[in-house]
Amino acid sequence: MKFLLKYLIVFLIVFLGLKSILYTFDKGHTVNYNIGNFSIKEIYTTKDDNYYFEIKSDDLKTNFQIKHNYKKDEKIIKKLEYKKIDEYDCLLPIFKEKQIITDIMCTKDNTIYYANILNNEKIYKEFTMYDRNEFTDKAKKINISNTQSIYKDNILKNTYMAIETYKGVKLFNGKESEIKLFDNDIYKKPISTFTDKYYLVADYNSNYSFKNIHVVNIINGEKMNIRSYDDISFDSYIMGTVDNKTYLFDKESNKQYEIDLEAESINQIGNKNNIKYYDGNWKTITLKEAKEEKKFTTSKPEKGYEKTDKINNYYYFYKKENDITKVYRSDKNNKKIKTYLFETTDTNNITYIKDKVYYKNKNTYYLYNECTSKKLISDTELDFNNDISFGSYEK
Repeated sequence: MKFLLKYLIVFLIVFLGLKSILYTFDKGHTVNYNIGNFSIKEIYTTKDDNYYFEIKSDDLKTNFQIKHNYKKDEKIIKKLEYKKIDEYDCLLPIFKEKQIITDIMCTKDNTIYYANILNNEKIYKEFTMYDRNEFTDKAKKINISNTQSIYKDNILKNTYMAIETYKGVKLFNGKESEIKLFDNDIYKKPISTFTDKYYLVADYNSNYSFKNIHVVNIINGEKMNIRSYDDISFDSYIMGTVDNKTYLFDKESNKQYEIDLEAESINQIGNKNNIKYYDGNWKTITLKEAKEEKKFTTSKPEKGYEKTDKINNYYYFYKKENDITKVYRSDKNNKKIKTYLFETTDTNNITYIKDKVYYKNKNTYYLYNECTSKKLISDTELDFNNDISFGSYEK
C-alpha cells in the first residue's frame, strides 16, 4: 500500500512537471467552434496574450482582436448576442465569466462601427447585457492655463506626453512643466520631431543655419545638445526615424544627415548622388524626390486612401473627406474587413504605441484604445496654429 502511494505521488509530480513545461513552452493555438448559427475561428498567440477571432454566419462576417489573460484557454467566447438594427448587423461577444471586453460591433459593407461611435439608442436598448458607460469618455476637464485643459483620468499609468510651445516644449509627466529652449517665440518649427522618449528640435536661436540639435527627455525633462560639424540650413526637413536614428535632409546643400541619439552625433551619410530612403526597406531616391520632402513611410497608400501604415498586427487607412480624415484599421489576417476608429484633422501628428493610437482632432489630443477614443489634452492655441506637434511615450 505504501509502495502504491509513493508510486502515485511520483506519478503526480511528474505529470504536473510535464504539464508545467508544456504550458511554459506553449506558443498558442488555433481552434474552430460554433455558437448557434455562427462559426468562430480563434487564433491565440502567447505574445501579449493575443486572441484573434473571425466570426461568420449567413448574414455576417467580422473579425477582431483582444489582449486578455485567459491562461491560454481555448473557446473563450461563450455567447453571441446578435441583432439586425436598421442597415447594421450588430454583434456582442460574451466571454468567459460573462465578461464583455469589446464594444458592440455593427457591420455594414465590410466595415465595423462600434456602438459608441454610432450612438444609436436602438442599439443600446436591444443589448441588455451591455453597459454603454464602459465605452464612453467620462473624464473631467481640468483647466491648467488660459488655453490648455487636461483629462487626467484618461492618462494611462506610466504614460508621458509633451506638446511644443513657442519657446520650447511642455511636459505632462505626472505634473506639468515647461522646458525653455529659445529666447524668442518660434511659431513654426518644421525641423522638429518626437521619437521614442525624446523631443528633437533644431536650434532656432540661430539665424540662417544651425549646428546644434536640442534634445529633451520627456520623462524627466533632461536636456542635451548634439552638435554637427557642418552648418545645416533651415531649409531642411526631418525625413523620419528608423531604429532610433533620425534622418534629416538639407535642401540647400543637398546633404543627408543621420542624428544618432545613442552616440550623440550628427553625421553626413548622403549627398545628391546617394540619398537613403526607408519604406520598410532601405533604398535610394533621386535628388528631386528628396527636395519634394519625401518622408519615410511603413507602406504605400492603398487605392482610395491618403495614407496607409502597417503597425504590428494592424493596417491603418486614412481617407480624406473634405476637411477631415477618417481613420480605419484592419487586421493583418484579413485586410478586407475594416474597423472605423476615429477622425483626425492632422495625419502627420500620429503616434502608435502597441495597439494604441495618439492623435489630434481640431484642438484636442486623443488616445484611441480598446474600442474608444478619449480626450487627453485640449489647447485652444491649436485653433490658430496647426504646426504645434505632440508626442507620447509609455514605459
